[in-house]
Amino acid sequence: MAVLSLPISERLGCLLDFLSCIGKMYHWAYAPDGELLETNCPDKVLNNFLHTGGYFEVILKHSHESQMPILLSNRYSLIWCAAFEHEGDRISKIHVLGPITTTDMAHGGIALIVQSSKITPHWRPKLTKILQRIPVVSFQDFLRYTLMLHYCVTGEKITNADIVFSEPVGPKPEGDSAPQKDRMNTYIMEKALMRMITEGDLNYKDVLHAAAGASRGVHLDNMNSLEQVKVTQVVFISISTRAAIQGGLSPEIAYSRGDAYIQDVLNCTSVAETVNIGHSMYDDFVHLVHKSRVNPNYSPQIQSVCDYIDVHVEDKLSLSDIASHVGYADYYLSRKFKQETGSSINDYIKTAKVERAKTLLLGTSMGIQEISERLNFGSRGFFAETFKEIAGIPPAAYRQQNLKS
Repeated sequence: MAVLSLPISERLGCLLDFLSCIGKMYHWAYAPDGELLETNCPDKVLNNFLHTGGYFEVILKHSHESQMPILLSNRYSLIWCAAFEHEGDRISKIHVLGPITTTDMAHGGIALIVQSSKITPHWRPKLTKILQRIPVVSFQDFLRYTLMLHYCVTGEKITNADIVFSEPVGPKPEGDSAPQKDRMNTYIMEKALMRMITEGDLNYKDVLHAAAGASRGVHLDNMNSLEQVKVTQVVFISISTRAAIQGGLSPEIAYSRGDAYIQDVLNCTSVAETVNIGHSMYDDFVHLVHKSRVNPNYSPQIQSVCDYIDVHVEDKLSLSDIASHVGYADYYLSRKFKQETGSSINDYIKTAKVERAKTLLLGTSMGIQEISERLNFGSRGFFAETFKEIAGIPPAAYRQQNLKS
């Protein structure tokens, strides 16, 4: 019998039976107004975390904006996911898995939760035991469980890229454990950001925006705010470079690009400029991986030419230099490149330079003339003319329009 021919309740039963072979997993079914309809969790006090911590409000708000499942975490490393059952155009049930933690919860973490809960001292030992029973699941496995839950509820097969990641909910821990507050949520967002690079997923802006609120970045003693942000961006660029290589970008391009961005960060004189370079770097890597994935039929020689141009996009490129790189005669390379890419080498170079110019316009405070010189356009007028031909608007207008959005 096909799985989708079964009622949703039976599909969920099969899923929970399957998961029970690995370990316990709590399932909660709610009415659209938040009323708990059923659960397999013996510790129903955990339901209070969803309702008193603000998590259910986040789930409800999301349900009105998207049909995709949502993954939530709090600042104590507890994680839930939710999927939505529909009848026609309205939600009939909300299904939640969790809470789980991805590592054995340290005694200090449990103590913080117990301390922040408004319960009498008599109940604190009982809550401590309940928290100690929370399932421990790897983050990657829990992502898979989220996909399975959504499939059981909707019959729709999706990927990790479709899961929505919520910003952390609830008050921040106080006292000595404050520096640990966001580590799990930071890890979740970091995994999501790196996955979007490796997949060349152009729909990354919501995740990047959410990640900005997930962590304050690397925290080191005896550093001012600009130094802290620079260290954070260098780390971000480094892991993004490796994600791009994992996504199929050649190490030559990835490391060359990453080194250039790190140098730009080190040259920054303001926090805003440093953060903008990080955003531009991320956008650049996502697009580079995307481009490498949508051109899988290029011959090794033509792919090498594209890589060479992308690596040396800020240099003064000539057809003879590029032809020498792959050992072809100029005329033969021109013909072969046009056959495989549908573009002349000169047009490809101009497009690559304009794409790089977009990154510099939005990620740095460099002037138009400075960018023109850096990309070897020869003159500001030729740069502006070429940019408008490819991007549709002059470089100054592009910068003004996109920095406002």
